[in-house]
This record gives sequence, C-alpha cells and structure tokens, in this order.
Amino acid sequence: SAYFIAMSTKFACSFVFLLPSLFLAGCADASAMLPEPCAHPDASIHSDDPEVEVYFGCGCFWHVQHEFVVEEMTKLCRTGSDLTARTAYAGGTLGTQGGLVCYHNSMGKADYGQLGHSEVVSMNVPVSAFGSFAKKFWELCPKGVRRDVQDVGGEYRSVVGLPGGIHSSLMPELRAAATAKVLEGKGNDADTLGTDAVLVYDTTQFPAHVAEKYHQFHDDMLDQYGGAYHALRQFADKTQCPGDQSWPFFIS
Repeated sequence: SAYFIAMSTKFACSFVFLLPSLFLAGCADASAMLPEPCAHPDASIHSDDPEVEVYFGCGCFWHVQHEFVVEEMTKLCRTGSDLTARTAYAGGTLGTQGGLVCYHNSMGKADYGQLGHSEVVSMNVPVSAFGSFAKKFWELCPKGVRRDVQDVGGEYRSVVGLPGGIHSSLMPELRAAATAKVLEGKGNDADTLGTDAVLVYDTTQFPAHVAEKYHQFHDDMLDQYGGAYHALRQFADKTQCPGDQSWPFFIS
C-alpha cells in the first residue's frame, strides 16, 4: 500500500502497528509484565504539589513511553486511566495543520516531520517528582544518544520540554543528572545524533501534540511489552489523523 512506502527507516519498521494487539501480546515474552504500582509515593514526592506537563524524546517514542509508564506506576503509584504518559509530537515551529499533527501518511496530511516536530512522550508529574523523571530520561538517553540509531533525522532528535524551557525552574534538576550538553531548542532543529547534546524546549511555545491512538502503548521494535500494557490503549483518545481513521479494527 502506498500508505506506508518510502518515508524513513522508522516508517518501514512501523508496519508492526498493522498487527492487532492480540497478535502482539501473543508473541510477547512472558517476562514482559507491567510492575505492580507502588502503594505510596516516595516520601520526597508530595502528592499535593502542583503538576507540570513535561515531555522527553530520544529516538522512537514507543520504548520511551513504556519506560515512563513504568516510572509513573512505581514512583507515583498510578495505574489505568490515571497514567498520563502519551506518545506525542513537539518542537516544530509550524505548529499544526488544521489543528492536527500526524504520523507520516500517503496523503501528506499534517506530517509531523514536515511540520518540524520530533517524537516525544508527554506526561504530567508533580513538581517534586520531576527529578526522578529527569533521572530516568538520562538513563534512557545517555549522552543524548538514542538506542535506535538506525532512525535518523530531526524527527528523532533528543529533546526535553519544560514550562519556561531553558529558563525553567526545573532546569537544575534536569542538569543534575545530565550526561550531555543541554542546549536551547529553537524549533525545527536538526538531528542531535553525534552532537552530545539534548535540546530543551519551552512547552508554552512548543507544546506536545498527542499522537495517534495506534501509537499509544505500542511494542517497541526491539521489545514486546505484553497484553496488560497493550490493554492500556483503551484509555487513549483516537485522533482525526489518517492512521487512526483508516484502521479502526486495530485502534478502536
């Protein structure tokens, strides 16, 4: 189908999303289980703290979402509909097209790459928990290097989104565990691979645009996460993007 042809190495690998979650769960390693959510957040995390929306990106967003879902479950004791980690697109200066930002599609509709965005995972966390989530990011993205280096281009650059960007009050915690240079993102930035850098965006100027439902709670190309993880897709919203509208069997 022309819908999937010649977009990028990652795009070719995205044929995986055509497989029903049932099949994906069936071939998942039995050890790929979600952890039990914690009973109480760590004492350093204050549940009555204001929450902030932040995002992190480091290559393909599938495995990044899984890691932050686990972080929400084990650090914030969240589960089911309370989980906030969502795959998304951010960092482009062209914003949306007709209110949409979409994955590559044969119609060329609101293509996130053409709009200058990168793949990210957006979430809401208490201010007091941000340090823990920043540490997790650096574990996932050591020296700003993604593990899926076959994915190349600005869509896969290493990024962090904070309220206020590089001037955010959260920057000291981001820098505390940093293993790469932390630079201000200007928007529509090139790939960071080989630069030893991570770009920081202001979430007000560069908000996250939640990705299609079929991209939520998805197996990675290297890892399979099991049926319980796939089942979380029921809590994700369907978009008006071509991918969500064309394959209702898989994403309803």
